[in-house]
Amino acid sequence: MKNFFYTSLAILALSTTTFAQQNAAEEQSEFDKRWRFGLRIAPQPTWFKSGNGNTAKLKGGFGFGFGLVIERKLSDLIRISTGIGGDFESGSVSYRNDGYDPNNPSTNNNFAVAYVIDNSGELVEPKAGLTRDKFDYQTGTKSYILKERTIKTTHVTIPVTLKMMTKEYSGFRYFGQFGIDVGFRTAFKASDVYSYTGTYAASTSTANPNGTIVWTAGGTNGTVPISKDGSIVPVRLGLNVGAGTEYRIAGSTSLFLSVNYFSSFTNLMRGDSKYAYTAASYDAPNNKYTSFAPLVQSLKMNAIRINLGVMF
Repeated sequence: MKNFFYTSLAILALSTTTFAQQNAAEEQSEFDKRWRFGLRIAPQPTWFKSGNGNTAKLKGGFGFGFGLVIERKLSDLIRISTGIGGDFESGSVSYRNDGYDPNNPSTNNNFAVAYVIDNSGELVEPKAGLTRDKFDYQTGTKSYILKERTIKTTHVTIPVTLKMMTKEYSGFRYFGQFGIDVGFRTAFKASDVYSYTGTYAASTSTANPNGTIVWTAGGTNGTVPISKDGSIVPVRLGLNVGAGTEYRIAGSTSLFLSVNYFSSFTNLMRGDSKYAYTAASYDAPNNKYTSFAPLVQSLKMNAIRINLGVMF
């Protein structure tokens, strides 16, 4: 009887241990299942980098991202991570002004960035051959000398990264990521701080029927419609690298935190602006502009994305 009792205890203990090991193995296998899905949010400091001398200063902004995460297991330690989401980003750029003052003719050759908005609120494209009454001498038209521009964008993003994970330690796994982000621009707007604004004033003199531009200093211009001045192809490609940790809370469900650095390879803007210009030649006797020098633009978005999320 005693032997039977001890044998029963031994069998019970062995069964309990085996069951626990099976449960742990099942949980581990769920944690490592071939396909996993999750959700993320990402507060992110953002800023521009510029590769030309037209910019005097660059300032950062703050953005936000969110999205669906999809993982495909390749081995115990390596996965492909992708998904789809949205990223809202911003940054500011200050432009050079070498002392240009439209009220002082002696500064006409100094560098400055200018653009014109017509009476319907649309940017006017400067083209050789335009007469003044077709460009800046129209009722309601305003000319601006640009000082600083804050740009806000929205992109639908698809990251594709190689995710390299450690083994699990007390529920934690650590990982590094390396890959690219593909983004599709869906919204693009700006607000400007200007050094001067010029408003057309009709002349009452027959000697000067075209009138004049009256310049005033300083101010802000609300939302500026610069979408047509963005890169012709509204797609960007950028580097995505990061590191983080994942903590399994039950079965295949885990929480994760990662910090990723994003750096765009592609220019947000047209290389030569379609609307902003830095110099203009005017043929007064024939009342027409003979040429415009477009603003050369190079703005590439960078971000630090702090990803918080859950995997299932």
